[in-house]
Amino acid sequence: MKILSILTLSICLIGTQILASGCSEMAAFNTKVNNFLETANLNNDTKSKINQLSKDCKNMHDMGMEVNTIDSCKEVMSMVEIY
Repeated sequence: MKILSILTLSICLIGTQILASGCSEMAAFNTKVNNFLETANLNNDTKSKINQLSKDCKNMHDMGMEVNTIDSCKEVMSMVEIY
């Protein structure tokens, strides 16, 4: 019984670590994009395109995909780096 409890606890801890790694990746993405939007001088069309792509990125990430594999995330990051 004690071994079963330890095994269950270990699996839960490992599972939360795996989920948390994706959260930090998304947080870094959001921070970079938000800092860029605050400091860059952009027209409204560009800002709204970045915001829409960021929303798509977040939705795909919420479905379980990694940020570095989502096309909308990649597009936003390339836009942020170009400007």
